[in-house]
Amino acid sequence: MGQIIWINGLAGAGKTTTAKDLVARLKELQKLGELKDDGVIYTDGDEFRTIFKSIGYSKEARIQGSKQRIALSIALAKQGFCVIDAAITLFNECYENNRKMCKEANIKYTEIFIDCPFEVLESRDQKGLYSGAKNGTQKDVVGVDIAYDIPNADVVLNGAGDVKQNIEQIVKYLGL
Repeated sequence: MGQIIWINGLAGAGKTTTAKDLVARLKELQKLGELKDDGVIYTDGDEFRTIFKSIGYSKEARIQGSKQRIALSIALAKQGFCVIDAAITLFNECYENNRKMCKEANIKYTEIFIDCPFEVLESRDQKGLYSGAKNGTQKDVVGVDIAYDIPNADVVLNGAGDVKQNIEQIVKYLGL
């Protein structure tokens, strides 16, 4: 049986960077025989949206998209994979659903929250979300016009900190 590592945080917090670096680190550990899963699979919220174009940006649509992602992640974990999922899922409904579904499926679930100061998020605003929200051209931006719930995550990382240190913090938590 595999596991799920769910990485969440606001846009620009470093979810994708952290997830990709974690994938590389876990693949190294797998070669050394320290990671027992059959393989490592990475999924990203943006890629998921590209595939499933029907997912909107309202809070309700985001919650529904999260339910679809966790269902897919569980299906992959049941096949023995370590699934790393990076996505904005900052609502209590998502956290609770993820934990409930993984518990019911007997899948190990680790939630990681990347906490990042808003000034840093604004400076990394690659998609223009925060600047667009400020000038009124962008709506449904989590952290600006959609409130979010800070999770009671298993691991909390500093989004303004060193990515390599963050990866080692995750690996240590996983007991690898």
